[in-house]
Amino acid sequence: MNSRKTLFVALLAALMVVGTAVVAIAHSSSSGRRVIDAPNTVEMETRDGGDVRWILPGPRKLDKAVFGTPESPLREELLPLDKRADTPEGYFVSGDGETAMMTPFSNKWAPITGEAEVKVQDVTSVSGSSTEDKIHADFKFTSPDGKISYRLVVKRALPEIPDHENFGGVGVNALQHGATGIGTPLMPQLMAFIAFWGAGDLYVNGELQPEKRFVHFMLSENVRDDDYNLVFNDGVNPQGDWQAHLILPPVALGSDGPFDNPVPTGFELPNKQNQPFLHIMFEDVQVDG
Repeated sequence: MNSRKTLFVALLAALMVVGTAVVAIAHSSSSGRRVIDAPNTVEMETRDGGDVRWILPGPRKLDKAVFGTPESPLREELLPLDKRADTPEGYFVSGDGETAMMTPFSNKWAPITGEAEVKVQDVTSVSGSSTEDKIHADFKFTSPDGKISYRLVVKRALPEIPDHENFGGVGVNALQHGATGIGTPLMPQLMAFIAFWGAGDLYVNGELQPEKRFVHFMLSENVRDDDYNLVFNDGVNPQGDWQAHLILPPVALGSDGPFDNPVPTGFELPNKQNQPFLHIMFEDVQVDG
């Protein structure tokens, strides 16, 4: 069972970043590469009593327009066939080459309570060995059963990450996901009004967890339909309400860089395993900047 769990975590971590390495950009230094009118400062906070949702594991159906079909696959450089599985309906889903795989990008969710405060400064324009970007973010939320409380504090931007360009840790008005090569292709292509990649301290029931967590956050266009299904590219709604996404993949940060490590959620799934990632959606937000 432990070996299967380890394999699941490794595959999940791979699925969340697979395909982006083909367009990864390496910079020895980001010094002097600044955004126009830096610093660009943006603040976001949730409204009291707002709608907050915990995304549960589930398969992600893949857009035929982007990935093709099992009979005529497309974009293998973006998502290799061994990271897909066939369905009887003629779609691809996220998988391991044979069977569908549970991901953080499903249509399954549970209501929770929570709040968020985010302030970013975008100064550095590209990834590199250092950054002037700044993050001050504080998230508080509960598990679906209300038995576990979480707090995540992010105070450091990651100047670069192994798999793709990250704009020095903070990006403002940045196109991401889909076939852009920025972030997982399991999300549709979207405009992120705020995006950051940072190092976070995770508290579970008030106790600081030992590992620094890899954190990705976005304030984006609306990517869920009326039934809260994650849409394809043509379903992204630029006119809809903004959505905030907090994502902690099963990846921790060590002295040698990121490594596979399940998020210690303590939240048990029906299969008796703890959910190894966090994907929290904040639906009622207000923005200044």
